[in-house]
Amino acid sequence: MNEVSKNLHKDLIVIDGTCPLGQDEKHMFRWKKGGVTVMAPTVAVNENAQETMYKIGTWYKRFHTHESQLMHIRSVDDIYEAKRLNKLGILFHFQNSLPIERNIDLLAIYQKLGVRIIQLCYNQKNHIGDGCDERTDSGLSEFGVQAIKEMNRLGIVVDVSHTGYQTTMEAIEISEKPVIVSHANVHKLHPVARNLKDDQIIALAQKGGVIGINGFPGFVSNKKNPTLDDFVDHIDYIVDLVGINHVAISLDFYEGMSSIMNDSEANQVYNQQLSDGRWKKETYPEPPWNYPNGLTLPDEFPNLTKILLERGYDEEDIRLIMGENFIRVFKDVWN
Repeated sequence: MNEVSKNLHKDLIVIDGTCPLGQDEKHMFRWKKGGVTVMAPTVAVNENAQETMYKIGTWYKRFHTHESQLMHIRSVDDIYEAKRLNKLGILFHFQNSLPIERNIDLLAIYQKLGVRIIQLCYNQKNHIGDGCDERTDSGLSEFGVQAIKEMNRLGIVVDVSHTGYQTTMEAIEISEKPVIVSHANVHKLHPVARNLKDDQIIALAQKGGVIGINGFPGFVSNKKNPTLDDFVDHIDYIVDLVGINHVAISLDFYEGMSSIMNDSEANQVYNQQLSDGRWKKETYPEPPWNYPNGLTLPDEFPNLTKILLERGYDEEDIRLIMGENFIRVFKDVWN
């Protein structure tokens, strides 16, 4: 890594918008080693309200235990303060709406506790709408429409990752605030159900939204060992289609990836996800899951700044991609 990219990375506000691995205390400080300002751990996916409260309680204990190193991100000012104090910002993210059960009023409680991004679905149908791997493509339920309006009112970002085509398009249309796709890639470059078609990208951008580019190998390319260039190709595509203001980073580092879990354990995880119906073979390739070479762990985030410079992005562009585009949406949505 050369001095130019090293110094630039050190100065950046870096936001990783989707961090399932960050939920594990053994790994959460890897993001700090990689110069990340804010990481968004997956606080809940399939948990009910009670189970979600337990997980939030665990984070509050961590904030106390690691007070000198962690900062709970509730506002944009907190992001800048985390950077100033050299702390790792923690941004609560739900990767499903199941924690609100069928009670819209729970959204206000989660907002008070610091939840700032809620993904509507996780591949399957739920009380909000259809996921991207559901048999149907029925769009939002009436409950889903009400939930989006309440999230807008409370200042919670609507996330349409893992969400079905029709549900995604309706959510973008109904939301009065920008919507994000926290972690997904480009369907034209790699046509799987989890990736976005051009009209989805355009609709999201027209609403002021942002797409976090995903490092999960099955969404980057059909290679077993994708490269950093394969990853940046998705950034280039979105920039060419809708402009620099609508792309960000959400690497989706996951406990099953090959740099963390051996192949035997990963296969057990894979088979369980298939058995539960949360994943489909057509969308999720079998292990090993090799993240892009040079970006296999959060520690390696500086390599992303380096390759963006090499691919011709200037400093202002890189600041937008690595964090400022997310911040723009947060300024618009958060109360």
